Order: sequence, then structure tokens, then C-alpha cells
Amino acid sequence: MSHPLPYDHARTDALPRMIYYAHTASRPDGSQDSNHDHWQLLASADPANPGHLEAVAKLAAEFAGAFGAADWARLAGLWHDLGKYSVEFQSYLCAAGGAEAHLEERPEISAKVDHSTAGAQHAARELKPFGPLLAYLIAGHHAGLPNGQDATTACLDERLRKIIPSCATAPSTLLTPGFTSARPPGHALTSGYALGFFLRLGFSALVDADWLDTEAFMSPGKAAARTRQPQPSLRALRDCLDAHLARFAAPATPVLRARADVLAACRAAATQSPGLFSLTVPTGGGKTLSSLAFALEHALRHGLERIIYVLPFTSIIEQNAAVFREVFASLGSDVVVEHHSNLDPDAAHVTAPSRLATENWDARLIVTTNVQFFESLHAAKPSACRKLHRLARSVIILDEAQTLPLTLLQPCLRALQELAGRDPRGNSHYAASVVLCTATQPAVEQRHDFKSGLRGVREIISDRTQLFSTLRRVRVTDLGRTPLSDSDLAIRLATNPQALCIVNTRRHAAELFARLPADGTRRHLSALMCPAHRTVVLGDPRHPAPGTIRHALKNNLPCRVVTTQLIEAGVDVDFPVVYRALAGLDSIAQAAGRCNREGRLPALGETFVFTPEHPIPKGFLRKSADSAAEILPLHSADPIGPAAIEAFFRLHYWKNEDQTDAKQIFACFPPLQNEASFFGFRFKDCAERFRFIDSNYQAVLVPYGDQGRDLIDELRATYDPAGQRDLARRLQRYVVQIPEPVMRQHLGRGLSFLHERFLILDDDGAYSKDLGLQLVTDRLYDPEQLIVS
Repeated sequence: MSHPLPYDHARTDALPRMIYYAHTASRPDGSQDSNHDHWQLLASADPANPGHLEAVAKLAAEFAGAFGAADWARLAGLWHDLGKYSVEFQSYLCAAGGAEAHLEERPEISAKVDHSTAGAQHAARELKPFGPLLAYLIAGHHAGLPNGQDATTACLDERLRKIIPSCATAPSTLLTPGFTSARPPGHALTSGYALGFFLRLGFSALVDADWLDTEAFMSPGKAAARTRQPQPSLRALRDCLDAHLARFAAPATPVLRARADVLAACRAAATQSPGLFSLTVPTGGGKTLSSLAFALEHALRHGLERIIYVLPFTSIIEQNAAVFREVFASLGSDVVVEHHSNLDPDAAHVTAPSRLATENWDARLIVTTNVQFFESLHAAKPSACRKLHRLARSVIILDEAQTLPLTLLQPCLRALQELAGRDPRGNSHYAASVVLCTATQPAVEQRHDFKSGLRGVREIISDRTQLFSTLRRVRVTDLGRTPLSDSDLAIRLATNPQALCIVNTRRHAAELFARLPADGTRRHLSALMCPAHRTVVLGDPRHPAPGTIRHALKNNLPCRVVTTQLIEAGVDVDFPVVYRALAGLDSIAQAAGRCNREGRLPALGETFVFTPEHPIPKGFLRKSADSAAEILPLHSADPIGPAAIEAFFRLHYWKNEDQTDAKQIFACFPPLQNEASFFGFRFKDCAERFRFIDSNYQAVLVPYGDQGRDLIDELRATYDPAGQRDLARRLQRYVVQIPEPVMRQHLGRGLSFLHERFLILDDDGAYSKDLGLQLVTDRLYDPEQLIVS
């Protein structure tokens, strides 16, 4: 239904004045009204009743004020929807109604309505020389940050040349608001990457402000759910953690005393000024809660606003989040906000406010993945960038920092340097602190032979050598480079009541598992099992069910586990004996961290490094294994000690510095030479290049268990992309990633597409209760590194 154009008929002059609207919402009964009672003003002269532009400007300035860009964001907010002052847009709004008139990312809408180009053109004209920079934000606030120049009409250069409807009726108070001197801060003008980073955070402030104000008008119930319960203060979280830690008895063993020393060092270091820190603690040294204690105390002392805990793998996020929820149980179930693809939306701790908080990280404690964190920092889409302004004035804990992929290492480190860096006068860029937690430092700090490393990192542990010695609970023995056959390896595993074996490929894990006695004591874990399946096999960290790995370990029952590297980097299991196929020395150290983790054995645990009879996959995994093979004979006394780790990283990472920007992320942001340089930025290209996971993998939905089958049946019955996002989210726990060649080979023969979008496993017999997805293929396709979002 169309509506007449809105005019102010109360005016006494000859022509009535047109009233301009930003959005129109439906009545409670779903109908549209012709009296414009459910329409939002575009601008207003009444400060008590601001229009959309004033409200967005105010919110965006508040968000960007955290990093000294309030005026910059305020202008973006005032100008982002100037295109809605055209008669064409107002006519379209009256004809279309509803939320769709706001969404230019839908091609069928944007072809009719372009309301973002006008503000971009105005910014480019009004602000010299920095107007084109603000234009990136405004032009992209729906469709995403564009490239400055490319062969398409969507690039900024073409948008600024585009002929658009006139918005001359916009009030002069908006067009020239009295301050047009907004410019990027000095630190943002030191390089192309720094300026692109600043623009992306400014874009985040604009997008979040725009979406929040639109939501408040269009979906007041959803907006109210965000603030249904006030967030606990950081002081309340700190006091809760202190009370939890105080319940532990006085440390009676060397391991417990060492953990207490780590905690004390973290609390003492929290008084230091914000910036870059490292926390180098061997596996099992208690760095999870100690780093959280540092973060909370540090935030309170320096006025920071939230804690963001970044982990490398989804396989350990649920474990760490469960620990945090136990600590903060008295403050409510949704204090800890998890943001990752493996999140179960039906879990008791997932509430409406916590689910909404994943959109913009408006929470005190967020737990997320490397993929989510770093890909968002290099993204172009509004939904991915929306949360980024929350990184300012935050404490960011990066766990297992050594797991960052070599080919993206430089841009990852540069992003951290931007967040926590300071200019020559000591002024903070974004007032954030970053803590690099790892058991295998040094890896990412700047040195003479690794110039792209992080500068100004302060180590929290004063005597790392002594700490490593005190916490040594494992003897690592290298079995040499003669391949160990699977049959001999299976015999070795079978002679130990409890043993863990970590191999490099999913196929090797399955074949070795088949060689173990089928007596009920063998277990298998790999990425061929969906997340829900792996969770069941592994068991709950606190209350494991009988038959799970953790239950067997807790009750000293026989348990022999064959797995891929997904169990490394923080999964809380404790075996007396571990076998690790040759890999990077950092991976070997992580494997050793699953051995005698709690120091309960009367002697040292045993970890054996062996050369597998299966070839090590090419690429990063083989290169790191080759480097380890060179280092191991030189440090046989302590192959995972600080000296060996430093030698490994010098050989493997530092001497391959030319590969640390292999995807040419920095090339998307060329050096700043003059105003023309501003059009050289390629935000869209950067987002497409920056991927932790290669895109040649396809997600398959598998019918694991009753819930998996029921969810797929529900999906078969009906699917509405707009109305069933929760269903799609729940299905994430029943996904297995397979290479596209394997998908093509089995499409129509066990695999099929549902609703032209979801790849489904039709053959229940192809999913094993022990091994997960078992598709017969002509070739071996294995990921060289398990990194999932």
C-alpha cells in the first residue's frame, strides 16, 4: 500500500513544508498507517525528540570518543543518510514502507534507492583534504566498506562521480553543523595500514549507532532485550574472581606454589600502564584465571571497559567459558558472552541479551576465536565490523599467541600494535591493553632478526627459566627420524592403560584407531566428527558422563585416545603417556601439556615424538616439522625448554619473515603520499584476502544423534532465512567441513543440497559413531591445520 507524501499542513505560508522521514514501522497489528504515527523523523529541531540523524550522530560520537574520534564519527552520523532528503527517496518510502527502505545491501532495493552516496559526496566536497576518508564510512554503511578504485561502479571513486537525486532541502544545520575540522589523529596518518585501521573502527562506531537507533524504532522489543538486566560492573567481576580464588587451600605442592606465584605476578603487573604484555607460562601453570585476574585489576586501575578473551580453537572455548561461568555464577548466567560458530543457542547460559551482545560486543566479558577477532579487524561488511569500536579501552587476552598463521602473521601483529600502541609522546592509540598468553614464547616480539614483531612488550613473569623448571612435569623423548609403523605404534599404545596419541591428519587418526583393540577402551577425536559429537566423546570438564574420555581419566579407567591436533592448545585432559607425530616444536610442547598436566604422577610423565609412516602434509605443517627435526637433536636434554623454543622460532618463523604477509594485506593500504593516496585503499579486497580458513571447504550437516536428526528434519520441513536464524545457529554444532573436491565427488551420492543452500548428509551409514563422517574418496584431502571459527 502506498501513502501520500507527508506535508506539514499547519503552515500558513503558500506551500506546505515537506516532512522528511528516515523509517516507517508497522502498527502492532502489522498494518501501515497513513497518518505517519509510526514513522521516524529524519531530523528534528527539538532536542528532546531527535531525529534519526541526530540520534545516530550522538551515539557514534559516544562510541568513537573512546579512541579520540568523536567529531569524526558525529559528522558521519549526521551525513550518513542525507540521501533520504530526496523527493525520490521519500516517495519510495511512502510506497514501500517497512524496514526494507533502509537496507541497501539488498540489490532489488538498492537499484531503486541510493541514500548513502549523497552523504559521501557531501563529505568529499565539504572536508578538505580528508573528506574522501569520511566518504568511505558513509558510502559503505550498508553495503560495506568499498575499494577506493577498481573496475566496478561500487568503488568509492565511481560513487563520488555518480549522478544522484538532489538533497538540497536538507537543513543547513546538518550540511554545515558548525564543526568541519574533523581529521584523523596523528597516529592514524603514519601509514596506510594505520589509517585504514582507524577508518574501520570509525566505520564500526557509525554502523553500530545506526543499527541501534533503527532497532529502537523498528523493533523496540528487541532493543529492550539488550538492556533487560544491567551489566555487572568490572569491580563486581573482580571481587567474584577473588572470592573464587580464595577458596583454594594453601598451595602444598611445587606445582600449586608455582601457580600461586603466577597469579601474584599477574596482580602485581596490573598496576602498569596500558599497552602490550606477555604472559609466558608453561602448560598447566594456571594462566587462564591468572590472566583474567590481571585483566580485571588492570581494567579497574586504568578505566578500561571490558575483557575480550581470544582463543585459537572452538574446541577449547566452551571449556574456558564454562570455567568463567562457574567463577561468576552468582552474577547471572549471561555474564560471559561467547561468540563463535560452535555456540549452542539452546544452552541454558545463552539468553536473549547475551545472544544480542554477540552483534556488537556490548558486554563486560567476551570469549571468542582468533578467526572471529582477526577477520573482523580486516573485514568490510557492516555486520562483521560493527563490534570493533568496543576494542578501544579493552583488555584483550590473546591465548596461545604462537598459533597465528605464518602467512597472516604481519597484519595480525600490526593490528595488535595499533590497538595497544602509543605515539612518540606517549599518547595511546586506542587505549587498549593486549596480553599475549603462551607456553612457548618467544615468538612474536620484535628483535633484530624479526623486525615485524611487536614492539614494547612487557613480560609479566620475571624469571621464566625458573618457572619452567619448577613446572616441568614431563620428559620429552625424540624417537628419531626412522618412521614408526602404525602396527608398532598401536602396540606401544596398547601396553599403556591410559595413553594419548596425536597425529597430523584425519585419515591417519582413523587408521590408527582401527588398529587398537576394540575392547571399549579406545577413543577417537578428529574434525570429521561434528562439534556436538566431539563434546560428547570428550565429556564435560566438570561433570563428565560415564563412557567419556574425561570420565575415564578422572576415575583411572583404561583409555587410549587417537586424535588430531584439535586436542592441543588448551583442552584440559591429563594423560600419563603421550605420543606426538613429528610437527612444529610449539605443537610438540602443546602435546606435552596434555601429559601429567596436574603433576599427580610420582615421576615425570612421558611424551614421545615419533616420525609417522604417513607422509606429513605439504605446506606449513611440513615446514614446521622440518624445522623441529633440525632443532630436536640439538636440545635433546629439554626439547621444549625456552632455549629449544627460541631456536625453533628463529629457524622457522623469524627466517621466514618474507612469508608473513603472503596474502598481501599491506598492499591494500599503500603509503600515504598525497590526497590521491586516499583512493588507493582496498577494503573489499583486504576482507576477501584475509581468511584464516581456506574457502575451498564446504560445510556438511550430519544427522548425529536425535537432536541432529530432528534439526535437519525441521530444516527440511521449512526454512525462512529471516525468521529462522536460531535454527541455522543450532545446526552449527552438527557441521563437518570437507574439501570441495570431495563434495563434488559425492553430490547426489550421499550428499545433497537443501533449499539450494545447505549441504546435507543423506546417507546415515556414512556417519560413524566412532569416526564421524566417512566418505569414500579417491584422494586424500586433509587440512594442514585445524583452525575453525
